[in-house]
Amino acid sequence: MPGRFCFGAVSLSNSESSVRMPGLPLSGTESLMVLGALVGLGGLVGLGESLRAWGLRASTTRRLVHTGVGLFVAATPVLFGRPLPVYLLAGVFTVANATARARHWWPGIHAARPGSWGTVALPVSVIAALGMTWSIAPDRLFAFQGAYLVLALADPAASWVGERSTRSGTAPLNATVRGSLTFAGVAFGLSVLVLGGGTSWGLGAVVGAATGAALVATPVEAVSARGWDNFFVPVALVLVWVPLQEETLRIGALGGALLVGILFGGLAHGADALDLRGAAVGGLFAASLVGLGGTAWVVPGVVFFGLSSALTYVQDDRHAAAAAGAPRRTEAQVLANGGVAWAALARSAVVPSGGAVLAGGYAVFVGALAAAAADTWATEVGTRFSTAPWSLRTGRRVAAGTSGAVSVTGTVAAMLGAASVAGAAVLTNGPVTGDVRGDVALLVGAGLLGMAADSLVGAFLQAQYRADSGEWRETPPAQGAAPVRGWAPMGNNAVNFVGTTVGGGIALAGVLLVG
Repeated sequence: MPGRFCFGAVSLSNSESSVRMPGLPLSGTESLMVLGALVGLGGLVGLGESLRAWGLRASTTRRLVHTGVGLFVAATPVLFGRPLPVYLLAGVFTVANATARARHWWPGIHAARPGSWGTVALPVSVIAALGMTWSIAPDRLFAFQGAYLVLALADPAASWVGERSTRSGTAPLNATVRGSLTFAGVAFGLSVLVLGGGTSWGLGAVVGAATGAALVATPVEAVSARGWDNFFVPVALVLVWVPLQEETLRIGALGGALLVGILFGGLAHGADALDLRGAAVGGLFAASLVGLGGTAWVVPGVVFFGLSSALTYVQDDRHAAAAAGAPRRTEAQVLANGGVAWAALARSAVVPSGGAVLAGGYAVFVGALAAAAADTWATEVGTRFSTAPWSLRTGRRVAAGTSGAVSVTGTVAAMLGAASVAGAAVLTNGPVTGDVRGDVALLVGAGLLGMAADSLVGAFLQAQYRADSGEWRETPPAQGAAPVRGWAPMGNNAVNFVGTTVGGGIALAGVLLVG
């Protein structure tokens, strides 16, 4: 259902220009436009710095710059006839903003939230969103532009309402709820305008799609920590609107998927498997599997989460830990184990697929989950039933559960864990190569190699701390504590992410070699 979204009298669906200028070098006009954009955006940052120097709150100047940048991104198809200059601008600002953040430059946009990655996440999201929309088909531009209109206006509105509520003495939770409701309302209104002007859908479809977009984007914004909502909100909106436009997702199916996500998140939280934010992220993942994937994607995901959670829960000390109020799995752990698979699903949902493209994306999905399952099974079973494992770093026996250590029992359990996910994929006729034995061998092998990478990184790079008692720990004993060995950013979640990335990459390489 192609359409055009018009800004003023200028069409934002510039397909003819995109076809006429496929080459890589920038034309003279494009070069001038890129230079003008750099000067203009730099001037916007400078305005924020000046306003802050004159006494305006840093949070206000940050919102001002955020709104201006978001509106500029939404308008880029008016300014440029193809996506290449926009990619270039996004790359430049990714590097510039990362440098400014590291060196504490530009307090007008960084002082309010010094720990935020938002200024980096936004240009990175532009690269991802372009790859899902304009670079594939100009008739997807409404999704690109609508996503950044929502980010430009709904996010600052929610921030402003939450800040005012907090300053007026409202309880933090109530202030957060007010901010989220504001975000949802603005996102819904903007979505109606974008879809009404950018598609040929009827009123019912527009309202349904706008409601679904708001129901997806609002929890995404709420759970995205440290400014990463600037990445995840526009990507999430594109993942709703493009499949609806391509008719691979229906309004009813979107509603059903959201209901499944709510039920999954509620059950996971009620069973003490996930904390509140982790349950929200897990629910969004479940909704994505149902809405964007289908049986071949849902079943391996259910097998991974269901069996892994059951293994964790049946540990004798699990019940005691839950009774003592021990923390449950967080959103960071959900993303560390499922983020690569989720990205593979997202790409498969928006990229015109067939043959090797679909098989490659599915292989990454299953390989990543197989690696996560292998690691989880090895840890849970090895910790309970194995004798002291061997450290890959020293070759000596260490305490059960130590990162970077292996045992025979744990390795056998890892094989079973990877096989559970691979078997689920094959039994549901997942689109890999079609050779059942070869697919099982490839996917199980990818899972085991991913787990091996996890163990090696855990042994040699993972941050290790020593408590005052002399006990080795994987988390800092105090805020700001430096690791005794390893690299501070390489915590357990980062190690798990490396393992799932390797598992997905090995599976992809296998499919490409076979295909």
